[in-house]
Amino acid sequence: MKKIDHKGERIELSNTNITLLEHIHRYIFASNYIKDKIVLDAACGTGYGSNYLSNYAKMVYGIDINADVIDNNKEIYKKENLIFTNGSVYQLPYDDNMFDVIVSFETIEHVDNGEKVFSEFNRVLKDNGLLIISTPNKNISIQNNINNPFHVHEYFEEEFIEFLNKYFNNVNIYYQSNLFLNIISNSINKDNDISPSDFDIFSTNLFDLQNNNINKDNFIFQKEYFIAVAHNNYKDNINNKISIYEGNEFLKHEFNIISKNMQNIYQMQKKIYQSLNYKIGYFITYPIKFLLNLLRIKKYPDL
Repeated sequence: MKKIDHKGERIELSNTNITLLEHIHRYIFASNYIKDKIVLDAACGTGYGSNYLSNYAKMVYGIDINADVIDNNKEIYKKENLIFTNGSVYQLPYDDNMFDVIVSFETIEHVDNGEKVFSEFNRVLKDNGLLIISTPNKNISIQNNINNPFHVHEYFEEEFIEFLNKYFNNVNIYYQSNLFLNIISNSINKDNDISPSDFDIFSTNLFDLQNNNINKDNFIFQKEYFIAVAHNNYKDNINNKISIYEGNEFLKHEFNIISKNMQNIYQMQKKIYQSLNYKIGYFITYPIKFLLNLLRIKKYPDL
């Protein structure tokens, strides 16, 4: 199997992080629509999602532009109802009206000609087929100063909906975001499964807490990603349930990484403080710092 540097843009199951949680949740969400259907996973990446969908679908075709990725997928995932192909979303190597469902997650922002991609999706999708597609919210990227060099064009919400409406009569938009939750519930069965009938969701401002105040604020959902479920003549029901993917294991992993980084920083600081150069510099600057501290010009807590 070939070792490939995905530069953070292709997700691998071995790389446990919050981004992986986001991608897995999308595939679980899509699995509600694919039972016994012929499915295309457009820009399938490392193939774990295509493999998951193949547990429910009649047939899954995964396509990706990277030939090495596809070769690895073929070696890892070997199922009769799962076929991987090297190819481009600009020119899909499939017959017209071939697929019941197309899933394409975090793809459209990577292409410079979305019209051509959607034209191909429309060509290979059956008249009563379904497209499930996700993309990041450009507004959130701007707010958080995120500039992904691999993204050619990100979409604002209205822009994305307008684009979808050119090709589909019915467009349902879902929003995806990561949340840190603390839950109090009496709707827990003997197996510790939680199934609350409704949620009382609220937030607390961190600034208030730091000023010794606790307030119950309205919860504002951050629309980090759009997930569109689009069709023209789809006959089955569209799932409108709220989908929550509990990610404590992913969060624990992130905290462990932060903890290790903090330990490394602490050890580096300790080495610096114990070094001869630091000790010499400390004694040379001590009189100046002492005077600045004494005159209240600047406070040096290490004196």
